[in-house]
Amino acid sequence: MFLKLAATGLWLGWAAAVAAAVGLWLWWTAPWDHGNDRWKLVADESSVTYGQVIATGEHDAWAFGWDILGVGAWLPMADGPHRPTAFHWDGDRWTKSDFPVELGNIGLVAASAPSNVWVLAGASVRRWDGRAWKIVEKLPVAAESLAVIADNDVWIFGDHKAWHYNGATWSEQSVSFRALRVSARSASDIWALDSDAPWAHHFDGKVWTRVDLTPALPKAPPPSDGSPPVPTGPRLTAITADPSGIWITGEIGASSFLLSQTGSGWRSEDTSAKAGRMVRDLSPVPDGRGGHWFLGSTDFNGYDSALAHRDPTGHWTMVPSGGELTSLSAVPGGTLLATGVIGKASGMFRNLP
Repeated sequence: MFLKLAATGLWLGWAAAVAAAVGLWLWWTAPWDHGNDRWKLVADESSVTYGQVIATGEHDAWAFGWDILGVGAWLPMADGPHRPTAFHWDGDRWTKSDFPVELGNIGLVAASAPSNVWVLAGASVRRWDGRAWKIVEKLPVAAESLAVIADNDVWIFGDHKAWHYNGATWSEQSVSFRALRVSARSASDIWALDSDAPWAHHFDGKVWTRVDLTPALPKAPPPSDGSPPVPTGPRLTAITADPSGIWITGEIGASSFLLSQTGSGWRSEDTSAKAGRMVRDLSPVPDGRGGHWFLGSTDFNGYDSALAHRDPTGHWTMVPSGGELTSLSAVPGGTLLATGVIGKASGMFRNLP
């Protein structure tokens, strides 16, 4: 009897060990290897985890990131020189592209079509013409913002400078502001955020006009004895100009807000409870139906990402992503692409319906 009980105990222990191993294997392989029930990993490319993605057509997109070189690649807290990486999506799969930058970081990216993609890399300007990447200009200073309207209409901004490309030649002009972010609806309707003040600047095809947004901005909250000091003035972070209006994100203290102009006036709304803390430099992403997507968060620091949507009526919906997403873009037709990390998966993700 004793031997029988001992054998039974050994068998139960072995079965428990096997069950634990199977459970660990299932946890290790699914769903964390490919995302979760909201986001599917479509390209396992860790170099773009903290990069950016841009959809340039219904079946065309680009993702940019970097590899860390030298000793920094092996030490957890070190950050060595970077080698930029670029990946192209043709509607079916992602493939690595030859990108003409050996060292450095990729700045802003903008496009008007699959064959007209522009990238800023320091003072160097690069363009994808549908066949290859080419260096199209080297500016005297580092560029800070970019607007691509058409093949023959591109604006680049630096420190109180603007360069315009007409398809054949470049022209330089002085402007009264440092552009933080730029967005355009047409050649005669371009909007730029000011880096130094809560202003926007509008170009009507001939001249730039300053727009003082101060009257519409939220007021700073009163100081609290139990809270650490935070900047009190409003800070504008990103802008999108589209057929539905002008949409500007910002922060004041620890709160986020959205400033919009859909008619003759400006309107401000607190988005802290609706979207959480937003990714600062990510412009509102049009959904093609008059609404917009935002990358918000469920924590104060903004690390636990949430997908926030505002429909044309002003109704908000927020869904946690289950990880940290770092950029967002919408493919015409509604599909969302993002870079980031979910569980053990990192790279490019597609939003699941």
